[in-house]
Amino acid sequence: MYNLRLLRNILPIAGHAHPRWLASQHKRRPQPGSLPPDRLEQLRSDLFERREELSGAEWTEVRQSLVDGYKHINGHNVDAVILGVCSAPNQLALAKNYVEFLRSRGSKPNAATLGRLLRVYNAAYHERPLSEAEQSEILQICRSLQAEHETLDASSCENVIHGLVATSGDDWQRGVPLLEMMKVTSTPSVAAYSALTEKAFHVASPEQELAWLLLEEMATARKPPKCEVYLALLNRLANETAQLPAQLSRLLQFLERHEILVSQRVAIRLQELSSQVPQLLHTRTTHLGALGKCQSCQQHLQPVAISDEEFRQLSECFLERVLIRRDVFQRSTPEEVARFKKFVEKTAPYDCVIDGLNVAYSTGTKKTPQQMAKLVATVVRHFREQDKRVLVLGREHMRNWSKQAMHYVHSNASLFLTSNLSHDDPFLLYATLRSGQETDFFSRDLMRSHAFHLGTELKPIFRRWQQEHQFSLVTQTQTGQIIVKEPVRHRLCAHQVAGTWHVPYCAQYTPHPTDSFEVPANWLCIQLKEQTTPATKTKTKTTR
Repeated sequence: MYNLRLLRNILPIAGHAHPRWLASQHKRRPQPGSLPPDRLEQLRSDLFERREELSGAEWTEVRQSLVDGYKHINGHNVDAVILGVCSAPNQLALAKNYVEFLRSRGSKPNAATLGRLLRVYNAAYHERPLSEAEQSEILQICRSLQAEHETLDASSCENVIHGLVATSGDDWQRGVPLLEMMKVTSTPSVAAYSALTEKAFHVASPEQELAWLLLEEMATARKPPKCEVYLALLNRLANETAQLPAQLSRLLQFLERHEILVSQRVAIRLQELSSQVPQLLHTRTTHLGALGKCQSCQQHLQPVAISDEEFRQLSECFLERVLIRRDVFQRSTPEEVARFKKFVEKTAPYDCVIDGLNVAYSTGTKKTPQQMAKLVATVVRHFREQDKRVLVLGREHMRNWSKQAMHYVHSNASLFLTSNLSHDDPFLLYATLRSGQETDFFSRDLMRSHAFHLGTELKPIFRRWQQEHQFSLVTQTQTGQIIVKEPVRHRLCAHQVAGTWHVPYCAQYTPHPTDSFEVPANWLCIQLKEQTTPATKTKTKTTR
């Protein structure tokens, strides 16, 4: 038997919790498996990673010590917590040993506990092939969970999906209805989407369209696919090179359409694939020089500008979908919107529209009204010195700011002040669009909600227009000079130039990528080549 004194050193004695364990009990309740890491990590490293099984006495000690040591661990969730700690791919035997311990003492593992066990099976599946016995165990757990509950909660659905995709055969397809079941109460998670999409790319060709459908669905829901999804497709193409040009082209078009940056892991796999089939794919790492010039192929990246027709569609739809939405009128009034539109008709066009309050708060919210007014005046001066025609949008309370600075603003720009409760962004964007395609705007706001409300067709057009026309304040120096961030005029997502794809990538995957218009540091320069068939070669020789 393992020395129980080691357990007592790792875990607090029952009824006498370690002070550090209780230091943050006033905070929100942690989720099982993501509890304070200091003691749980010690439990993992000093005990769980050394063993494939524990005795009943040892499991009893671990279980009771956790319940007594944490206020947020109780008899209902302690089992899931323990399986969350022993969740590594090589700890499947230990996790199963714990579930067997529960059953041996007459306890029936609950859904959360069995769900955790399915996640451990999935972790092992990604490290090695699972045996037929292990796959049978997975299917038995999945059947029992679904038999007990006609409708599973979102978390249980996700756990069952992770279990099903770890099996061979067609059982994984039972996860697709579970994805739909999740939509009843929430949007399916990135993990659930990615697990099914990865599996669909792994299996036979008929399921490829399902994979693409899921990929498109998750990207539309603003849930970036995990690296494993792309790797599953690339690994499949490495073995089915006849499909490579068409399928890889489809992937690159998907990345372009949704402005997704892949991770370095995916970029490395693309380079490996290029080395494997140089006759079909040529991939090089590169970076951009001045004005978006690729240092590999020496081509300039595509300008980000939208067409006149795209601008017309954007302008016409903006009023209907953004400016007159209900939540705008909750913070404004139809009368104010009408007054603003009349003002714009009278004073437009402008060369630049400035969000005055956004500028004022750009260097901190603890500035005095006099300092904020001077900053707005400095930004106005920046554009007036370039002979730009300027509109400044602000709030009524700005009338109380420095008279001298606000007098300069009023004398050198058109000034429209909304009520103190109004949202400035819709007014800012309307005035900019109304002034024509050459007009810029000045704000640090990323305009996420406005892009979202324009819909899937207009959102990418809006984003490209925004990238080309948005200026923002970086900082103000001690001497009062301002440093302005100017727009990046070339595209920042995957796209094709003269038959060559340029694909940006980031260091590592993130489920919440930034919407800012920063130039990615790392790029791939990719040339796709059509596969030449023997028949084609013969025909070519005959022609000569």
